[in-house]
Amino acid sequence: METSEMDDHGRAILVATCGNVMASDDAFGPLVARELRRRGLPGVEVVDLDIRPAALLDYLPGKSGLVLVDAVVAPGLEPGEVLDIDWFSPDRPGLVNDDTMSTHGLSIAMQLDLADRLGLLPKRVRLVAACIEPASVGQPSSDGLPGSVELAVSLVIDRANGWSNLTPEQQHA
Repeated sequence: METSEMDDHGRAILVATCGNVMASDDAFGPLVARELRRRGLPGVEVVDLDIRPAALLDYLPGKSGLVLVDAVVAPGLEPGEVLDIDWFSPDRPGLVNDDTMSTHGLSIAMQLDLADRLGLLPKRVRLVAACIEPASVGQPSSDGLPGSVELAVSLVIDRANGWSNLTPEQQHA
């Protein structure tokens, strides 16, 4: 949690990343967090949840928006593809969640559902994700990972800038 400034309306946008730097392309989220911190975005709080997505709930109160950044396995999507989609969109692809293999324990979807039930979830939630092959610990990252990270950083910056420019009425619409 390096960057923590408020937007013009007093509410930070949260960028929460997940991933395991020891598991090849699953390092996507932490690499995006590192680059976003390096750039220092006003009005954006960057949190690397590492392999502990349950900690997400601690960071949600009072946030005006959430951008989740993670590597995903999604049937029908090619490894290396980068998604940028509204979490609530019916067009969001189904994501594979194998709890027995997951380093996250509880899935992000389960965390967001819980946050919603607790009234903590911002109205705007985006998923920015790199589609990957199932990750294995100790394997090298794919050649396309740096390009996916750079694209994701650009997408997150664009989203955060767009959300920061909304009026309070638009933020709650």
